[in-house]
Amino acid sequence: MTARDHRPTRLNLPVDLEVLLALADDSEPDAEAAAAGARIAQRLLAAADATPEPHSLSARRIVMRVPGWTVRPLAASSRDGASSSRVVQKQIDQELGIEFTRTPAGAEQTRISVQSFGPDTAAGDVVRVAVHAGEERTEVLVVLYTDADGSLTGQIVTRALTLAEHLEISIVPGTALGDTHAAAITDAVRCSLTAGRNAWRRVAKGLPVGDPVRSAIVAGLS
Repeated sequence: MTARDHRPTRLNLPVDLEVLLALADDSEPDAEAAAAGARIAQRLLAAADATPEPHSLSARRIVMRVPGWTVRPLAASSRDGASSSRVVQKQIDQELGIEFTRTPAGAEQTRISVQSFGPDTAAGDVVRVAVHAGEERTEVLVVLYTDADGSLTGQIVTRALTLAEHLEISIVPGTALGDTHAAAITDAVRCSLTAGRNAWRRVAKGLPVGDPVRSAIVAGLS
């Protein structure tokens, strides 16, 4: 009788190396990442036909409008107490629960920063920034994550908009993302800083291989 080979069999699963490498996240403790991933996975895999609560994001259609801005310098205090000049547009919407900040970030780039204080918003939800320019419509997405202070925040640096455009800001639940958002998700991942990219990784880890949102995230990470 031939001795049985006890070496593990390599399964031919439909996962390519790019996915495994792109989803590797060594910048956070394993336990913390696993817990965050589990929370987001639970939200993302919730039943699609669940009846929304009366005050939930899926039930509300709240939009925050941010006007195109005439650039002017604002005084800002530096670490050494000296006054410097910077350009910042900040707007707060209590109903939506968003603090929105827009500022130049180098040559032809704009930094978008958001903080969410709404009771129905959670890590893995996405702030949608829609730009209207004639008949064309552009949108950028900012994923929310919990920062070191325990606040829900998100940030991107993009060339898709400047200070001049009129914007509409809304919140999209993580469960509402789908294949129609694929291009915007890929762009959002590419425009995110490290914390934002890690937040997108956690979203992807909660989705099955082949899901269009997961695929769009992987494309942005590669």
